[in-house]
Amino acid sequence: MIGLRSGRRPALILCLVLVGLLAAPAAPAGAASWNGRYSLWRNGAFATQYLDYSCVGATIQIMLNLVRGGRDHAKGRQLNYLDYAQTHNKYPATDSGADPQGWAEALVHFGAGDDYGWNNASTMQAALRTAASQMRQTGKPVGLLVHLGRHAWVMTGFEATADPAQTDDFEVTAAEVLGPLWPLGTLNGEHFDPGPGTWLDLRALSRKFDPYLVPGQPAWSGKYVTVLPRVSDVAGQGSVQQPEQPQQPSDVDIRSALGWIWVLDRLARAYPVRDFLWLP
Repeated sequence: MIGLRSGRRPALILCLVLVGLLAAPAAPAGAASWNGRYSLWRNGAFATQYLDYSCVGATIQIMLNLVRGGRDHAKGRQLNYLDYAQTHNKYPATDSGADPQGWAEALVHFGAGDDYGWNNASTMQAALRTAASQMRQTGKPVGLLVHLGRHAWVMTGFEATADPAQTDDFEVTAAEVLGPLWPLGTLNGEHFDPGPGTWLDLRALSRKFDPYLVPGQPAWSGKYVTVLPRVSDVAGQGSVQQPEQPQQPSDVDIRSALGWIWVLDRLARAYPVRDFLWLP
C-alpha cells in the first residue's frame, strides 16, 4: 500500500504542472529574442564591387548570398546581375549603372523573392521604419539608394525602440549597413563605404542615405528610396514598368540644387572623376 501511494503522488504533481502550463498565456512570437537590435548579417556573404559602376551588381550578389546562405564572390556573376538590372531599368542607362527598378527586377529574376520592388518615402525615418518591419517579417535584406541616388548599399540590421514584429509603435535609432566599394574605395584617407556589420546612428546615416536627386529620373526625385522584399504591402509602391522619358537639358534650372547636380553629373561623365575619388 505504501508503494502504491508513493507511485501516484509524482504522477499527480506532473498532471498539475501540465495543466498550469496549458492554462498560462503564451508569450508573443519572437518576444524572447528581441533585445533592441536585429541583424541578419552572415560572414562570407560580402562581395566587393569589381568595377566603379557595378555597385548594384555587387549589392544583388550580397543580397542573394544572404537570402540563399551562399558565398558567391564571382566577378562574372556580379556583372551578369548588373547587366540584367540595366536591361530592366525604368529609365535608359546613361552611366553604365542601374536604377532602383532594375535592381529590384534582378533580385526577383535571380531568386531573392518574387515581391522585391522599390519604394519611396518622404522622410528617412519613414523609410527605415518600413525597412525594419519588412526585414523582421521576411528575414531578408533591404537595399538603400545613397549619395543622392548614385550609389547602392545594403541594410542588414536595425536598432529600434520596440520590436517591429510585435508593434507599429517604434522608431528606428540605428542601422546596420554595408557598401560594396569597401575596402577599396577611399576618400581623404578613409573608407568611402562602410564594411560588413557597420552600425550607424541616424545622424551618421543621414550623411549618406539622402533624398534621390538623379537628373532625368522623376519617379524617385526628392524621396528616400529603398528596395524592399515585400513591396506589395506598402501603399504607393513602385510597380510601373513602362519607361518614362528622362528630363531634358532645357528642363533643368541651374539655379536649383537639382540643376547643379545635373551639371556635376555631366562633368563626371566627361572626366573620370570617380576614379580620383574612389580608387586607392
